[in-house]
Formats: sequence, C-alpha cells, structure tokens
Amino acid sequence: MNVQITNINISYNEGKINTVQVYFSGATENHEINISGYVPLTAEEYQGNESIEVLTDIVKQTIIDKLSPAV
Repeated sequence: MNVQITNINISYNEGKINTVQVYFSGATENHEINISGYVPLTAEEYQGNESIEVLTDIVKQTIIDKLSPAV
C-alpha cells in the first residue's frame, strides 16, 4: 500500500506544540482499496519524528494497529 502524508496540522499553546494531526491518504497499487484520515500525535510523539519518512512509518503502523487490534 502506498501511503502519502497530505498535510500536517500543528496546534500551539503559549508558543509550544500542543498536538499534531498528520493527515494521510493511501491506496493499493491498482486502487482497489483506498484509505484516508489523520493520526493524532502528542508534542512528545512528534518531536524528533518530524521527517516525512518517519511520519509515514508512524501512519502505516497506526493503520495496521487500528485494522488489526489485539484481541
């Protein structure tokens, strides 16, 4: 599945990052399956993980976790 970050929305409180929403879209190679949404991150989760490559990995892992929750 190809996942792309489409937008990053950062909310600030008193000049410091409060929350981050990482918006994404994804599709299988032939577009049989499409998915989009956002992953909420805390300031601590975002800091040090700002690169698109790392955020994409976080989004992919979050998708997997949400679609296959532990029983």
